[in-house]
Amino acid sequence: MARRKAIAPQSISEGKKTPPSQTTPPLPAVSWHEAVATGFFTGYLPKIPGTWGSLAAVLLFAAVAAILPGQGSFRWGFWSISWWALAGAVFFATIGSYAATLLAREWKSKDPSEIVVDEFAGQFLALSLVAPDLAGYACGFLFFRLFDILKPPPIAKLQQLPEGLGIVLDDVAAGLIAAPCAALAQQLWHRFGYG
Repeated sequence: MARRKAIAPQSISEGKKTPPSQTTPPLPAVSWHEAVATGFFTGYLPKIPGTWGSLAAVLLFAAVAAILPGQGSFRWGFWSISWWALAGAVFFATIGSYAATLLAREWKSKDPSEIVVDEFAGQFLALSLVAPDLAGYACGFLFFRLFDILKPPPIAKLQQLPEGLGIVLDDVAAGLIAAPCAALAQQLWHRFGYG
């Protein structure tokens, strides 16, 4: 999937059409909102941009987890919660909503498939309750993609919100539902000796 570009209408001068090379402008310089909304360009990867965006978010999460001492977690009852994963989800949801709004307006499209910053917000939420290991990353990734694709109620309803809010908040809801499922699946994974 290539970057989008604006196509100018063909101009007519003296009864002749201007050659297409003169009416199709080059790709514009990359804006901050395009870089953010497309998940740092992972949304341009072919065929399954949402899955690529989710995978990139998992890799980013794993890199941060490896850097932070003690994985930046705190206990709340049964759950071990990653405070920086929650902060990352809020960051991506907030800046992502704005960036997605700007890019969707620029492209004159309601929810372009190249916009995957919503996957970053949702994926960070989905991983916020798991221990940072392969089982946790796999469970968080799979449950988030499941809920993001199936969009059970009330997730589907959130897509009807205007502009960037509708693009991002359905994935935030998918991440919230996926988080406890991923944490429980990880516990079962370890309990039955798979890692």
